[in-house]
Amino acid sequence: MRNIFILLVAVLSSFGVVSAQTASEWLTKLNDSLGERYAMHISVTVGEEAPLTGYFMVDGDAYYITLGVMEVYSDGKLRYEVNNERKEVVEDRVNLEACDLLTNPTRAFTFVPNEFSSQVVSTSNERVVVKLTPKSAAMGIDSITLTLRRNGAKVSPEAISYDYDGEAVSIALTAADATASKLPRWDKAAYRAYDIVSFL
Repeated sequence: MRNIFILLVAVLSSFGVVSAQTASEWLTKLNDSLGERYAMHISVTVGEEAPLTGYFMVDGDAYYITLGVMEVYSDGKLRYEVNNERKEVVEDRVNLEACDLLTNPTRAFTFVPNEFSSQVVSTSNERVVVKLTPKSAAMGIDSITLTLRRNGAKVSPEAISYDYDGEAVSIALTAADATASKLPRWDKAAYRAYDIVSFL
């Protein structure tokens, strides 16, 4: 009976540690867990629209996104947005200030304290919901809600949603194997039949 009591105390204590962690501690653990190279399957819902499925990979400052008929390639400096339906490519510089996943996924989970205030909204078992509020209205986002899950010593994102002045963009996330393939790189020759719109 004494052993069962000790085990119960240990379990309850472990839950206490999880729930007592601050939002900043969760976010730090998340970024440590992700590292420099990671990939995820995504399902994106905008308002009441049907969800679009896709995938993204980050490798350092470079990234690749595919979502519906769209593809995006970036080397960290330039961004090539491909519309395969219209056979059009828009090339532009990367917005290094952007922090939403579909614009600059390299910053999607990096929330600098002097840019955001953060708080734990709820915890249940191994999950936590963190709300982030930009300190500057210039970001154009009212708030970001991030759902995280602890997997052993790692922390992974399960969902992220953005509130743009009442319009919600919700993204469900599932980890993918980033070692299974190389990061797709922009190859102009592969899109030579496409119209190029340049903002460079």
